Amino acid sequence: MLLPEEYEKNMRELLKEDYPAYRDSLLMLPVNGLRVNENRILLPEFEELLLRLGKEVPSKLSFVPNGFRIADTGEFSKSPLFSAGLYYLQEPSAMLPARMLPIRSGERVLDLCAAPGGKATELAARLKGSGMLLANDISASRAAALRRNTELMGLANVFISCEKPERLARSFPGYFDRILVDAPCSGEGMFRREPAMTGHWKEKGPSSYAPLSREILKSAVRMLAPGGMLLYSTCTFSPEENEKNVLSLLEAEPELSLLEIPAGEGFCPGVLPGTEGCARLYPHKGPFEGQFLALFQKAGSPPERKAERKALYEKNRELYRLPGAALPDPSLRYLLTGLHLGTIKKNRLALSQALAQTLKAGEWPKTLNLGAQDPRTARFLKGETIEFDTAELSDGAYADPAFSEIFGERKEILLALEGFGIGFGLKNGSLLKNKRDPGWRRQ
Repeated sequence: MLLPEEYEKNMRELLKEDYPAYRDSLLMLPVNGLRVNENRILLPEFEELLLRLGKEVPSKLSFVPNGFRIADTGEFSKSPLFSAGLYYLQEPSAMLPARMLPIRSGERVLDLCAAPGGKATELAARLKGSGMLLANDISASRAAALRRNTELMGLANVFISCEKPERLARSFPGYFDRILVDAPCSGEGMFRREPAMTGHWKEKGPSSYAPLSREILKSAVRMLAPGGMLLYSTCTFSPEENEKNVLSLLEAEPELSLLEIPAGEGFCPGVLPGTEGCARLYPHKGPFEGQFLALFQKAGSPPERKAERKALYEKNRELYRLPGAALPDPSLRYLLTGLHLGTIKKNRLALSQALAQTLKAGEWPKTLNLGAQDPRTARFLKGETIEFDTAELSDGAYADPAFSEIFGERKEILLALEGFGIGFGLKNGSLLKNKRDPGWRRQ
């Protein structure tokens, strides 16, 4: 790989005697990873499911409890288990920011630069259905991908916005208990995975991104509640974007203190005095690409968070269930406000695909549960009508008691894959008419 001359010089100065090992690591294949979605399935259950299907359980990552190292993403991306939202395909070091930010049930969490959703979906899953996550991205197209991944993972406690950080800060002063800023950066840690980024680095390197990250962090601190924690991460090695921004933030915000990132396989400390508690990851040190992590805490006592009543919210004929949080600020652009229940058409609610992705067998009045290797499963995922026997249906009850009032009696049957909802269908004799959203159908 041909590296920019200035970048090579910087890395030689940074790594010193370690530079040859780093340079050699760029000739190796990138590392791939799989993170189990514990919002849908627990880790032991996932491993048991793979074995039952005759699949080998991948090797675990030592630094991410629900993470695995995989040789190739192709097999897992094509598996019907992916369509059931049981896991997210993610490079191992990219799993760390959401894992290293301590999350407790009931908290208000913000992922400020969230697309495409790898970190946001883990943060929301760790809330265990409580509290709320606001996942934001300034790009509308990237925020749309963020919404898709959030709904694929069956998450019901997420708001998605598309706003500049300073605009959010005006609406949510001191509001969030936990904030993740996975900042835009020069991407030096991704050169092995995406060699084309070296060309981008020549055009727009650390000096372009460092001030942008400082402005984002400034807005994030305004939104952090007393006692709250903020994790700053990048996928670059530049001290200008990493440690210097950490020191700059500590100087500008005296109510912040720097916490120590727990030690892990291949983790290296920060390279400037006063930043030793940060963590650096290099591809020659472990099974990952490049990453930088810094964890801050704001002074003061955390506010007491009381459980809030979930409510319905309708906008433009779309019905949502808010995740026990305040109504959305009407001045902000939202792509998602909690669980999308469906679209109101001619005074009837057409159920959403997002709703099906949150359900399991037995959590809907009627379920048809198919195995991953049943040929009808693949056909249903493609949007086809399938045959079934009425004896295959199982009875259940709404997952949430409030659903009885919201939905009343419904004719739709939940189609589940190995017990996990993947769509709705309507019975037509011995046929199940496919109601899986066209935009979700597999090609």
